[in-house]
Amino acid sequence: MNQHQAPIELQQQVQNKAQQGQWAQAQHLNEQLLKAYPKDAQAWINHSMLLFQTGQKQAVIKAIEQACQIAPDDLAFQLHRIMALEALSEVKRAIELANELADKSFKSNQQLESLAAFLNKHQQFPSAANLYQQGLKLQPKNNQLRLNLAMTQQYLGQIESANELADQAIIQEPHNGDVHFFRSHLKRQTEDSNHIKALQQTSKQTFSNPTQQAKVLFALAKELEDCQQYQDSFETRSQGAKVYRHSFQYDLQSDLDFMQAIQDAYHREFLQRKPDGCTTQEPIFIVGLPRSGTTLLERIIGSHSEIVSAGELTNFNRCMLSGIQQLGLNPQMPRKQMVAASVKINFNALGENYLQSTRPISGITPHFIDKFPQNAQYVGLIHRALPRAKILILERHPLDVCYAVYKQMFTDIYQFSYDLDELAQYYIRHQQLMNHWQSALPDQVKTVRYEDLISELETTAKQVVEFCGLEWQEACINFHQNQQTSNTASASQVRQKIYSTSVGLWKNYEDQLKPLITQLQQAGCLKDWL
Repeated sequence: MNQHQAPIELQQQVQNKAQQGQWAQAQHLNEQLLKAYPKDAQAWINHSMLLFQTGQKQAVIKAIEQACQIAPDDLAFQLHRIMALEALSEVKRAIELANELADKSFKSNQQLESLAAFLNKHQQFPSAANLYQQGLKLQPKNNQLRLNLAMTQQYLGQIESANELADQAIIQEPHNGDVHFFRSHLKRQTEDSNHIKALQQTSKQTFSNPTQQAKVLFALAKELEDCQQYQDSFETRSQGAKVYRHSFQYDLQSDLDFMQAIQDAYHREFLQRKPDGCTTQEPIFIVGLPRSGTTLLERIIGSHSEIVSAGELTNFNRCMLSGIQQLGLNPQMPRKQMVAASVKINFNALGENYLQSTRPISGITPHFIDKFPQNAQYVGLIHRALPRAKILILERHPLDVCYAVYKQMFTDIYQFSYDLDELAQYYIRHQQLMNHWQSALPDQVKTVRYEDLISELETTAKQVVEFCGLEWQEACINFHQNQQTSNTASASQVRQKIYSTSVGLWKNYEDQLKPLITQLQQAGCLKDWL
C-alpha cells in the first residue's frame, strides 16, 4: 500500500458512518485520517462530501482542489470537482473545467459518459461530440454511445452524419425503437427514400417495453405522413398513442386545477401592482405550447446582434421552488396550495437568483432568450420577479397545434398529448390562461401567431423586435444562416428557410379529428380562426 494512502478499512469506516447518516462521526474520523495521511487524495474527496452535507461551500471546493493537486491525473477526481461546482452554483467554472477535461483520454466509459452528459446539459455540444467519438473508439459496438453522438450531431446541424450513425445503429439493433424514432425524425422522408417497409416489419415484433413499441409506431406514422399516406399514418399514430398512454398514470384534472389556481392567484389587480422585482431588461421569454413555433421565433430574433439564445432553461422553475422553500413551507404540499403561497415569495430575490443562474449560458449581454415552453404557466411569477422582461406567447391554429402535439412523442413530459379528449381539455384551459396573461399585461406580453411568421415574416419580425425595444436588423429574416446550436425537437428544421407545409396539416385528418374539433368549437377556441 502507498504510504500516503490511508488503509482501505479505515476509509470504509468513514463511508459506512456517512451512509448511516452519522455525519459528525464520519467527519471526525475522516479528519483523523487526514492528520495521519495528509496526501491521501480519496480522504480529501471524502472530506469534501462530508463538508457538503453541512453547507460549507468554500471548504468543499478547497478540499476537492487539494485532492486534485495530489492526484492531478485522476480523472474521477476532476469529474467530481466539476459536479460539485455545479451543485454549488459555480456553473461557469464547472463548464470551463469540463471543456478542458473533454480533451483528456478516458479509460472509463462511465466517466466519459458522465462528463458528456454534463456538457450536453449545458449545451457544450462540440466537446460532448468529441467525447462520444472517443467512447466509440473504446467500445465500437456500444449503440447507446452511437445514438448519443448522433443526437449531438443533430444539435450541431450535422444531419447527414447523424443519419449515417443511425443507420449503423439499426444494423446492430434492428428493433431499437429509440434509433428508429430518431432516424425517422431527422429529415423529411420521400416516396423514393424512406424506411416504411422496414418499420412495418419491425412494428409487428413483440415488444416487452411499451415505450419502444410506441416509438416504432410513431416513427412509422411520421414516415407515412411524409409520403402523404394520411389514413395509414393516423391509424398507426393512434395505435402508438394508445400503447404509450396505457403505460403510465396521469391525472388530467390536477393539471386543469393547477392552471385555474394560477389564474386565480395571479389576477389582474395583483399583476398590475407596483413592481417589486429585479429591474433588468435582459431576459426575453418565449413561451407557448410545444410545436407552436417557439423555436422558429427564437431563431428569428436570436439572429439579432444584441440577443443571445440561451435555449430551453429550467432555471426559473428551480429558482421559484427555492423561493417557496425559503418560506418554510412543506415541499410536499399540493400544487394548488403552492400556487397560493407563491404570491408571498421575495420577487426581487427570485429575479436576481434567476438572472445569476443563467450567466454561464447567457453571459453578460443586452438580452438573452429563455425558450422553455412550460414557462407559459409562470408568466405572472415572471412578471412580478422581472417586471421589465418581455414575454412572447406563441399561438398557432388550434387544430394545427393540437395535431402537432398529438403526433410528437415527448415520453416524459406533456402527458396530456396521447389522448385526443385529454388534449382538447388541456388546450382549452391553457388557452384561457394565455388569454389572461395577454389581457392583464398588455405592455409586457405580446402574442405572436405562427401563421403570421410564415406569411408575413418581415412585418411580424419587425413588430416583435420593436416590442423588445430594439432596432431592426436584416439578420432576423436571414435566420436560417444562424449557426447557433439547437437542442429542441425542431433541431433538424431550424436551419431551413421558412416553409409552409405544416400550415393546415390538420385538414388531412379532419374526419379523424372530429371529436377534438367539436370540443374546441364548443369552447369558442376556433371562432378567431375561421
